Amino acid sequence: MHFFLDPLIESWDINLETFGVEIVLNRRLTLGHLKRFEFVEREPERPFDVEPGLEEFLNDASLNGDATDEEIEFLKRLRFKEGRPVPLYYYRELQNLRDPIHFRTPEQPRQLY
Repeated sequence: MHFFLDPLIESWDINLETFGVEIVLNRRLTLGHLKRFEFVEREPERPFDVEPGLEEFLNDASLNGDATDEEIEFLKRLRFKEGRPVPLYYYRELQNLRDPIHFRTPEQPRQLY
């Protein structure tokens, strides 16, 4: 008895300028037939420095109020190339995170505002 296995990869292409790779898999063997891999240039990770404005925000209960640990972690991960944000920036960012108009759930239809 002889078994013939179809090849898993039907085709592939590499862009040597960007090092992007696109692979087309055999549709009879896989659910998702197109895979794309790309290499992205990133800045090196900086050591963790708390922005002075964030520190002031965290120390001022009138601004940070009831900020959750998850919200504070998000604010800590914000990075800035130029300028140093003031405590009021973090207050407004926290309000943006909480405003439902900025985020939709998967079951909500897309609306234009």
